[in-house]
Amino acid sequence: IVSLKEAEKPQACCPSYCGECSDYPTCRSVRGQNSTFACCASQVMAMECGKGAPANVCLKKCTEALPPCIMPDGEIFTTPDPKMRTAGEDCNKAVSDWRTKAAAATSTSSSPPGPPTLPPPTPVP
Repeated sequence: IVSLKEAEKPQACCPSYCGECSDYPTCRSVRGQNSTFACCASQVMAMECGKGAPANVCLKKCTEALPPCIMPDGEIFTTPDPKMRTAGEDCNKAVSDWRTKAAAATSTSSSPPGPPTLPPPTPVP
């Protein structure tokens, strides 16, 4: 989950269990665990590697690590177009297509199509 874009600041990316990536009132304790440095956007940003956080706990760029992480500078993430086609739209069709292909591959009723059979070469006298 990506934080909202603020002028001149990179975006933070938080794990999905956070629900959102901002400094919302309960970001420090999501699902009963200490989630300060995972769900609170300002704290995620403060833990960026090379910006003062200890090396053993600092957060890398999202190109190098999973959330929580820091989005690359200059890259603004926007949500995908909801009208865009997704894999979930034809999932049931993919299952039936796969079953048809699997049945054809394991069927013994006919041979698979292949190149045409050529007659044997004529011997030269």
